[in-house]
Amino acid sequence: MVTVGLSGGLDSVVLLHTLACLREELGLDVHALHVHHGLSRNADDWLVFCTRLCQEWNVPFRSAKVEVKKDGLGIEAAARKARYQVFSDDPSSVIALAHHQDDQIETFMLAAVRGGGIKALAAMPQWRKLNEEKQIWRPLLTFSRKELENYAAACNLPNIEDESNADTAFLRNWMRYEALPVWRERIPNFDRHVCANIRSLQTDLAILDEVVDADYQTVCESGRFQVSRWQTFSEARRSRILWRFFKENGIVESSPRKLADFARILLEAETAQWQFGETSVCLYRDFLFILKQSQFADADWIKGKEVRGRLKDILQENGFFLMPHRNGLPESVLEEEGIIRTAGSDDMMNVGFLFKNVKKMLQENHIVPFVRKCWPIITNADGNCIAIVNLTVSHDFQGIDGFLPVYEKFLRYKWN
Repeated sequence: MVTVGLSGGLDSVVLLHTLACLREELGLDVHALHVHHGLSRNADDWLVFCTRLCQEWNVPFRSAKVEVKKDGLGIEAAARKARYQVFSDDPSSVIALAHHQDDQIETFMLAAVRGGGIKALAAMPQWRKLNEEKQIWRPLLTFSRKELENYAAACNLPNIEDESNADTAFLRNWMRYEALPVWRERIPNFDRHVCANIRSLQTDLAILDEVVDADYQTVCESGRFQVSRWQTFSEARRSRILWRFFKENGIVESSPRKLADFARILLEAETAQWQFGETSVCLYRDFLFILKQSQFADADWIKGKEVRGRLKDILQENGFFLMPHRNGLPESVLEEEGIIRTAGSDDMMNVGFLFKNVKKMLQENHIVPFVRKCWPIITNADGNCIAIVNLTVSHDFQGIDGFLPVYEKFLRYKWN
């Protein structure tokens, strides 16, 4: 299924018309999606226009109304963020957008004056991944705005006009109506030269991405980010590898200065911890570990609460599984009342010939420091520790061919 982002403007109407005409020939299941931003007094009229157009062309249609929250962004960027969230939630595998050659040139020029490096200067690719399930497709990038206008006129296509597109207070509109005409008048074949540069930059970016992919795989060969491997690369490549690490782990609160500080600490320290929004990063024994709070939103025991009940029931209800273990908890113990909670400073466990402090045992087993405070233990109804999840069972409660409580999400936080 291909969903066309339909604003009602000339560009998106041309794209929808083209794909609707070709859907049988190309075997496309074409749908349309209109995002109602609520920023214009005409927004309701645009929705009506898009609805009627899709009815006339027999194109399945849906709309989504969003609340544009600036959150420190400009109004255009905030609207784009809201719009792309709707695209991400759409059930189709491809979102088709009507960006054309003039948009591409504007994007390149804006990147040149704003900064952003090769990725920004490479402007918009024809295909790019939006998320794991879908891609953005821009089939009109090789066509100029004038060519789209000619197509619309030849096919007598209706469209709406967004009044904000003429407002040169917005930088892109100023670039379109005031700056670029001067460049085009002064430099022959300006558009052709810029597009050639964009194609070259996109090729260079693809090569760079391949190099970074290979470097990142080398650093993460063990399944984790290994700092000593990262340190063997040049400064420039180390920087690119860290950007990839941030991207792979959904860390968006990064900047060149934060990245440089992060890199400096990785070169100098043996242990460290950072906080990026809800994401914690920990350097421990040559590896980087990630903890996202949202992963454990339903885990009451992480929030400092005790979970009480029949052990077998509360373990299964809270995301644990019971792994067969030679010296695990016997069925008789699992049928009894018990508690899931985090370890306290006074918790002790019988390890055979002596009792050891549970927190000390977490340290000795190389549990990553930032999860020790929320590592789950199992106690009996009297509060005595009978098992440390993922690690071991108290000598007092072991049974032959018993079970070790395991919390799979925490398996990655034991260094080995």
